[in-house]
Amino acid sequence: MRARRDHWLTVQQTAPILNSISAEVCRLLSIGRFSGSKCKQPGCAGKAQWLVNPKSIAKEQRRAANRAANARRRKTA
Repeated sequence: MRARRDHWLTVQQTAPILNSISAEVCRLLSIGRFSGSKCKQPGCAGKAQWLVNPKSIAKEQRRAANRAANARRRKTA
């Protein structure tokens, strides 16, 4: 049985999946490319952490793949 991949990831966990840095993931969150929610960390007053929906990560990966394929097509045409 396959493991379920529906748990929300932190920005730091999302960055390596997208071969990016956490600042870029935060930028994508702020412009609405990712759906996310802000959660308070227990035991750390005033600290909050963004959690990213894994479905939006998959959408962004598809967008990136499409951009790369389109760039290759334009290069050869």
